[in-house]
Amino acid sequence: MTDLRKAPPIRRAPWISAWFALDVVVALAPPLYWAVDGKTTPILGLPASVFYFIAVAVFITASIVAAYLTESRNGEIG
Repeated sequence: MTDLRKAPPIRRAPWISAWFALDVVVALAPPLYWAVDGKTTPILGLPASVFYFIAVAVFITASIVAAYLTESRNGEIG
């Protein structure tokens, strides 16, 4: 059995860590004015809230792909 305490800490590029932090903020704090406004302004034919959640999903997925590509390019992923 491998002792996980001996594993070296993960060293990410600072911009990846900042992007992940922004992911957290964007995902957990949707625009508050939508809750107060009550308007349902369509964006690209979708209700604004649906468009927002699709955009957040794409943004988070892009950050995960960017982190994977960066770490694989640096040889950190087998």
